[in-house]
Amino acid sequence: MGKIKSWKAFRPTWPVKSAGLLCTLILAVPLIQAQEDLDVGETGWDVKRPVMASACECGCPWGELGDFVKESLESCGYSVILCRNCNRWYGPGLVSRHDYPPPLDEINLADGVNVRIDARVDFGVTSSAMLHAAYHDKLAGQGPYRNLRLIAKIEDPFYYLVAVKKESGIGDFAHIKERSLPVRIMGNDRNLITILQYYGITADDIAAWGGKTSVAIEEALMGDFDMIAGFLASPAMNPESSWWTALSQKFDLYFLELPEEVLKRMAQQNVDAEFVEVQHGLLRGVDRRIRTLDRSGESVFGRENMPEQAAYDLAKAIDDNHGALKWYIRVYTYDPETVWQNFGVPLHPGAERYYREAGYMKSDR
Repeated sequence: MGKIKSWKAFRPTWPVKSAGLLCTLILAVPLIQAQEDLDVGETGWDVKRPVMASACECGCPWGELGDFVKESLESCGYSVILCRNCNRWYGPGLVSRHDYPPPLDEINLADGVNVRIDARVDFGVTSSAMLHAAYHDKLAGQGPYRNLRLIAKIEDPFYYLVAVKKESGIGDFAHIKERSLPVRIMGNDRNLITILQYYGITADDIAAWGGKTSVAIEEALMGDFDMIAGFLASPAMNPESSWWTALSQKFDLYFLELPEEVLKRMAQQNVDAEFVEVQHGLLRGVDRRIRTLDRSGESVFGRENMPEQAAYDLAKAIDDNHGALKWYIRVYTYDPETVWQNFGVPLHPGAERYYREAGYMKSDR
């Protein structure tokens, strides 16, 4: 349908730090590789050929949700063009500015993405938390993007869990401080820092004891870790969560429970976090119900100047086809009570019209 506009040797010019995309564990590619700029012809809502900020095809959630949206809109006469490297933190900004996709970088190539769409981005999918940050504050240091509008929020639960190797003998974070343990931790983020602070521990303390808080996934898979922690715990085998399944199957893990005060502090710094109980058997080693925090939500979004009928068609197509969500890697669900709200991000009028007609939004909302 399109044609190759240009070929050039790949040289990374955009930030290449991964935001959790782990397809590099699955695919191996050269760091220097040809990049294809694909001219897809005329695009946009007016010709029913919108470009969607999506992600890779190797199980990435925004990639498979891009496929879902593309297939759902076909019955309405739309031909969605998926931008496979408009992922990570790029999507909201690209949509807000109606901008062109970035050059491919080494992470894209590792994900199996070797084609860059040479067209402006019309709408996209991102996490509920990222859409919230992009609209209300900043995302990757840029924004706020006040012209973004929600179309549909799709539920997608994952959990914050902490697990240790049983052989480590660690039964609580307090043991680390009491024994000055040289613990090797994978999952160093603001949530881990909050936990360590509660127990009076710093990363420097752990380093001084001979441990570290920056274990790489590759190291963990080889067994070079004592503790893993993170907010992507799920039995799903998408790249962002698959390491939980891999590590829990390969090693005997004990899952820790966090004090209520720690969970409250973590909830305050994660706008989309909810208090839940992880069910017995979620992963190998989860041998009881564990109270923790859950996050859920991937959001399809556009700009405020998106044609009202297009937003209506998109919201309706997602609803009409939501039964297909059960066939994807993640545990996606469509909830009429939450599909139209995303932490204060305005709903597009076209989408609102559909949800009111469907009876999901009451007249007083």
